[in-house]
Amino acid sequence: MTAAGVGLGVALIVALLSLTAGVKQAAADLIHIGRADFGLFQSGISDFTRSLLPASLAAKVAADPQVAQTARLFLYVTRVGSNESFLVFGLDPSDFTYKRLVIVAGHAPRGNEALLGDKAAASLGLGPGEILRVGSRSFPVAGVYHSGDHFEDIGAVLPLSAVQSLAGRPGEVTTVAVVVRPGLTPRAVANHLQQRFPGITAVIEPGQAVKVDTSSRLILSMGWIFTALALIVGGIGVANTMAMSVFERVREIGILRAVGWPTRRIAAMVLSEALGICLLALAVGVGLGILAAKLFARYSSGSALLSPSFDASVFAWGLAFALGVGFLGAIYPAWRATRLTPVEALRHE
Repeated sequence: MTAAGVGLGVALIVALLSLTAGVKQAAADLIHIGRADFGLFQSGISDFTRSLLPASLAAKVAADPQVAQTARLFLYVTRVGSNESFLVFGLDPSDFTYKRLVIVAGHAPRGNEALLGDKAAASLGLGPGEILRVGSRSFPVAGVYHSGDHFEDIGAVLPLSAVQSLAGRPGEVTTVAVVVRPGLTPRAVANHLQQRFPGITAVIEPGQAVKVDTSSRLILSMGWIFTALALIVGGIGVANTMAMSVFERVREIGILRAVGWPTRRIAAMVLSEALGICLLALAVGVGLGILAAKLFARYSSGSALLSPSFDASVFAWGLAFALGVGFLGAIYPAWRATRLTPVEALRHE
């Protein structure tokens, strides 16, 4: 039962950090589409897919002397096939984000034809000459592209006007991608544009994106609260288990002391048992955390950009949590065990 309790704490850590890493990765892909230096979004949004900016803003930003070029982007999330959160990018063929797509199969689109990312084409089983159904509309697939941006390669590209029509938002875009002039730093230009155009937020780094996206902030805040509670409860559980173990083995500890075991070896025995429980909890918690993160990302009503990313740091934090709980929980029982004298222990009934 103690291992199960600590395992839930480990699962929370793994799920939380994998979702956080996923949000940062998605944000990095989004803000650097077409190798842009940063993206402009509407301030106070619940997630990036809900950002709405006037399409005319791109021309005003492009006229700024510190900006080299801009591109308009409408990110539309809809159901395509069995994928309920398929990403459709509305791009203007005259913008740099569109021109930097490398077509690896088929031909350049004509009219309202679609382009499919190579990873999306593989998952959907579609290719040039076939039909992509988006909502109630159908678009011939002109070709398959590769951008080098994972976020973009798992989606499809349609003309900007077509996506605006699908979303019912003519004259609006999700974001404006910005490339700064040579010699200038993206952060300085971003701060300048935020002051010049109130109501927009310039997102430069993935970590900053998490602070802007309110749904991501909510996930992080609630996750850390639950994790802190799990740390406290898990530590108390381990301490209680090991304290009971010491109490029930007082005579055994007395015999060990009588035959020459030093106090440090007694303490190491108690500590190693506590860590053993927590390592068992780690194995269970990692599995539960991976499952929980995937289920949350799949069925959550939050951002469609939410996708867990399981890297080494996620599991390292899970390990640190398990070992930390074991160590903290074993401190008092180990101290209590080392305070027992052989005579007192052997007299214990």
